[in-house]
Amino acid sequence: MAMASGGHAACVAQRAAEVPLGGSGGVMTVPLEVNGNVATFILDTGAQRSVVTREAVGRLGLVRDQWVGTVMNGVGGVQSSPNADPASIGLGGVPLVRRTLTHDNSLTVGVLPGARAGDAVIDGLLGRDFLSVFDLDLDVPGRRLLLYRVSGCSGRFLPWTGDYAAIPAAMPTDTAIVVPVSLDGRPLRALLDTGASASLLGAPGMFKLGLTAAALASDPADTVSGLGPRSVAMHRHLFRALAVGGDVTVSPRIWVAPIRLTPIVDMLLGADWLAGRHVWISFDTRQLFVAR
Repeated sequence: MAMASGGHAACVAQRAAEVPLGGSGGVMTVPLEVNGNVATFILDTGAQRSVVTREAVGRLGLVRDQWVGTVMNGVGGVQSSPNADPASIGLGGVPLVRRTLTHDNSLTVGVLPGARAGDAVIDGLLGRDFLSVFDLDLDVPGRRLLLYRVSGCSGRFLPWTGDYAAIPAAMPTDTAIVVPVSLDGRPLRALLDTGASASLLGAPGMFKLGLTAAALASDPADTVSGLGPRSVAMHRHLFRALAVGGDVTVSPRIWVAPIRLTPIVDMLLGADWLAGRHVWISFDTRQLFVAR
């Protein structure tokens, strides 16, 4: 905790919990405590709302809300379903509530195609509605997530001993972390999406880089699934360089598809970029810190 003088508020960065990071197949998972049961949820800063699968609703003993439902728009399309109302949700022993006026803990019920991480069945997505209450110290090489309660801070306030880059982040809507990046020298806006196994360039980014369907025709193609019932055809394109706050990845292969992303950004910065990196996602100060 750093104390400020002259009548200014103190900068407080207090550790709330330490959680092991699991997962395989390009996704990061955390053990979420739901109604006293341990469930496997994908850590997903790209999701506005947290989601539980229909299969997990019964196993976890969740009650469906007869009055309130949620419409969600993801890579796989639009879906609507009545919410689930857990009696309790916790992470690392810390009770969780959503960042809403009512501080509820409701979950959207949705479809997650192929929801597995190695041998583990995925029970849902832990999104920004719960995560943005904290700052996230995400140590991917160390396979751990630290939750911090931060208030009154600005600038470079981290308790890290090593050097790190500070990248200003915009929050255009619903606490989404959007950072400036450069792809092949072209400035773009990227949503930091820990729930996406691979980075993705969407329709606005394709337009800015002048990428056409003909330019992608010879690239490897595949179908990718996300939140929603449908799969999307994409191409994996070779770029010259991706720069994020001075951190440069040379010759990255990034998925490209003419889809609209929510919020309106040029691309998703996914778990493939986070692999091997130690980052701090500061919802409180609107910054992304990257250890050098």
